[in-house]
Amino acid sequence: MHPDYVGILLNNNLYRRLSGGRSARLSLKNYEEAAAMYGLVPCFTTIDRLSPEKGTLIGCIPAESGYVQVQIPIPRAIHLRAIYTDKRALSIIDRLIDQGIYVYNGRTRYGKDVIHRMLGEDPEMLPALPHTVRATPMSIREMIHQHGDLVLKPCSGSVGIAIMRLRANSGKYYLTYSRSAPSAKGWRTVRVSAAKLHPLIHRRISRAAFLVQERIQLAEYEGRPFDIRVTVQRGGSGEWEVTGMFAKTSPPRTFVSNIAQGGSAHLVPDILAKSLPYIPTALMLERLVQFALHTAHTLSRHIPFAADFGLDIGVTPDGKLYFIECNGCDQRYGFLEAGMEETWKQSYRTPMAFARYLYDRGAWPAM
Repeated sequence: MHPDYVGILLNNNLYRRLSGGRSARLSLKNYEEAAAMYGLVPCFTTIDRLSPEKGTLIGCIPAESGYVQVQIPIPRAIHLRAIYTDKRALSIIDRLIDQGIYVYNGRTRYGKDVIHRMLGEDPEMLPALPHTVRATPMSIREMIHQHGDLVLKPCSGSVGIAIMRLRANSGKYYLTYSRSAPSAKGWRTVRVSAAKLHPLIHRRISRAAFLVQERIQLAEYEGRPFDIRVTVQRGGSGEWEVTGMFAKTSPPRTFVSNIAQGGSAHLVPDILAKSLPYIPTALMLERLVQFALHTAHTLSRHIPFAADFGLDIGVTPDGKLYFIECNGCDQRYGFLEAGMEETWKQSYRTPMAFARYLYDRGAWPAM
């Protein structure tokens, strides 16, 4: 009889390291330890090594020294930790789900515009959504006159790539953008004409779908704006739970707080106590937890098989919370950056606890 395997879908580069006998990243060790806690054996694989027709997969499982490649029946529970956007890969995931395989996080790749519309259908979320529309030359001009400070972001994308800021100040207009791949050193700010859009904006919004969004005035820590990343996951009860949170501050010369763009990670209680001293920190923490849980519940009504969200939540100087962004494949290394190693490990345990729930219950949790 086969053990209870849990499939973990990785990107091709990381899988090649495993199958080639090279050392794995510590995060995969976290999966091994977490799976063992729940009587599971992790099998690391990629979408190309899954065969819905044969009902088998080729993957790597832990061995005494490293990993060994095996062929096994497709596990009933598969945790998606890679980003797939091509039609073939998405078709394989859909076929697995249709066969009764629980591919959790299998359908979480939605554009920022779609996520915004989903949340906009919840009346309780509306006050927490910045004014957002599809970016066109006309909508950008209308929004800059209405709000004076905007963020332009691609509908599809992550870690702050291609994001821009357009702001008005004393009748003058300024554009902040990155000239290179993700790097804080690539940012520059230029003065632009009020009569016409900068060519860079025209070029970017013509090549890909962008949103234009009012920029919320965020609270600051040591002169730098910050937001809060909250990891919300389904665990052993099948219910949504907050695994942890850390604060992200923007680096100098820019306005994005992504760690990959040079942002810094900090402990949330420390940030809140220093930036919002007139609001009890315990109260703000509880509000953040409830806000994140409500957001996850709202999104899960629209997104089937969601089990893991990384929510970016903005905090204004008066303590109001705003939804900024949702990440369906949460990058968890910010916990390490903030010195939260135990929480980082817990973010791997919780999905394994959910796999055990799926095995034991044999059904997806009720909404």
